[in-house]
Amino acid sequence: MARQKHTEGFTVAELLTVVAILAILPAIVGVSVANYLRNLTLTEYDNAAKSIYIAAQNNLADLQASGEWDANKNGVYIGKAEVAGEKAAEPTAQRTDDNGETQNDGLHYYYVSAEFARNSGILPQGTIDADVWGKSFIIEYCYETATVYGVFYTEESQTSLNGFYEKGKQDIDIRSKEERKKSGSVLVGYYGGAAARNLDHVELKAPSLAVMNGHILVTDSNLDKHLLDWGTYQILTIVGEKETIMLRLSAPAFNEAKVDVYRKAGSTFTRVEVAADASFCTLRESPSNEGFLPKNTYSVDIAALQAAIEGVVGQDPLGFASNEIVDLKSKGSSNKVLCRSVYGYAQGTWAAASEDLIFTSNIMADWQTEATIDAYVTDDDYKVSDQKGNKTGRDVEISLSNFYDDDTVSDNKLCYSLLMWGSGTWGEVPKVAVHEGNNGQGGGQGSPVNSQDGYYYFKNTPDTQYLTLTLPWADLAKAKEGVTYKVLITAYKVDSRGPMATPKKTLSITINVHKSDYSNYYYVTDSPGSLYAEVTMLVGVVSSPDITCPAGVYPDASSSLKIEKTSSNTYHIADRLPDQSSYSIKFFKANPSEDYSKDKNAFDSSASGIAVHEGAL
Repeated sequence: MARQKHTEGFTVAELLTVVAILAILPAIVGVSVANYLRNLTLTEYDNAAKSIYIAAQNNLADLQASGEWDANKNGVYIGKAEVAGEKAAEPTAQRTDDNGETQNDGLHYYYVSAEFARNSGILPQGTIDADVWGKSFIIEYCYETATVYGVFYTEESQTSLNGFYEKGKQDIDIRSKEERKKSGSVLVGYYGGAAARNLDHVELKAPSLAVMNGHILVTDSNLDKHLLDWGTYQILTIVGEKETIMLRLSAPAFNEAKVDVYRKAGSTFTRVEVAADASFCTLRESPSNEGFLPKNTYSVDIAALQAAIEGVVGQDPLGFASNEIVDLKSKGSSNKVLCRSVYGYAQGTWAAASEDLIFTSNIMADWQTEATIDAYVTDDDYKVSDQKGNKTGRDVEISLSNFYDDDTVSDNKLCYSLLMWGSGTWGEVPKVAVHEGNNGQGGGQGSPVNSQDGYYYFKNTPDTQYLTLTLPWADLAKAKEGVTYKVLITAYKVDSRGPMATPKKTLSITINVHKSDYSNYYYVTDSPGSLYAEVTMLVGVVSSPDITCPAGVYPDASSSLKIEKTSSNTYHIADRLPDQSSYSIKFFKANPSEDYSKDKNAFDSSASGIAVHEGAL
């Protein structure tokens, strides 16, 4: 059968229909996208309202505890006094309970706008993210109970928000999300009422403060277990004779620090718009954190902070004097959970901005790095290993650098001095060999460096120099268990006359000496409530052991050792652990109430619980 040809096209009516559809389609798509973006913005505003609610409630609790709330500043909080041209007033919007019925509890409810809340202490500067604090909001609260009832928030003007709030007088449920979606003039977020009754109330740990090596250290122990769910922050106030600055320190993400900087002028604080990367503050482990993550200590580089503030256009030099004693106070609170604020106090020395001396080490300690390594000694020889098992051999290798990274190389000529002593039965201290490095890349030791009048000199380039400490094994073999070496290395700036007295920076390390035989031992450190148990292995003879553990116990996957699972409860260490070395592995517990601690035991195939056994090499 012959194929039939079709030559018919569209009719005029059909063509017009298609054109009409194509004309309408963009409008439909545009409406859909617009609605999506509007809903997304509303959710963002609701979250901001919630954070304001929690921050305000926590501040009201502080005001009430101090007695300031009940004193009410001559009526500030009960709608009688004028503050910044505004006053607390009775709410216009209906307050409802869970059943949607109007509350009539005989208590006095008021509302205040953003300016009032900021100036009266209800929401002082620093108690919430600066980007939210500066926007428009309304806070409702009950005076008798010092509790917040609701918060309305927008990024439109306060006048627009006040106009929306006034609609509550018209019997419009402005707390309803659907009603707020319909508002064409201003998009408003809300949090409060019954929803707020489900908020958690927690007890915070107080922060600890210290000043070391030109850094202010603020340890927030609440970050250890509750980084994201509690969302704690610290308000660090630094007070000198002529200058006061305030830092809001927070951790919005894992091991990430965020800083808002404020400078006091008269009786008020003004935010300083420093660079967004806040390179003067990092989040690190505290000395007591023992490797537990997340990191819990804010480290503020004083010199870098001063340079960041003074580098902002319009900022005068800070009024802190070099080596001035400053008072430190840190207030810990939260914008995610209800809590009472906690405080930490300290004093410290303000380091001058001219202290741009950068001096670092791979294992030597200021406050944040490994401060101790262990030397294991037998009767005929010795080996050295750090606590993480990364090094082994006859020498302890220490690298010294004049940089943190490629962007922070010191432009000063530096030198350093070395001081060593030990406790034990010998009179000789370890011999020291100094070598030039290979551009900080750890590519091997370079040419030897000789001391000049007791000082070793850095090149004015990003080169790592190495100290090689050669332990006198003949003396160590005769030493008793527990002897130590102490090493102090101090860096100085250099001018035409030689080392300058200030500034300077000192790093230290302790070398612990242990008597060892050719047996393999292990012990387990744990306690009820700990999230992990730590297994420490003391290797006398080269080994690749197996580790068994009960159900619900798992090895740390980030361990430097290669760990292979061989059965449901057995893990094999695939690395050859050299003789006279030590290693540790964390085992996380599904049930923190368990206690797997165990005293020193030989590698034993019959041991139970968390146990180490000899494995196949």
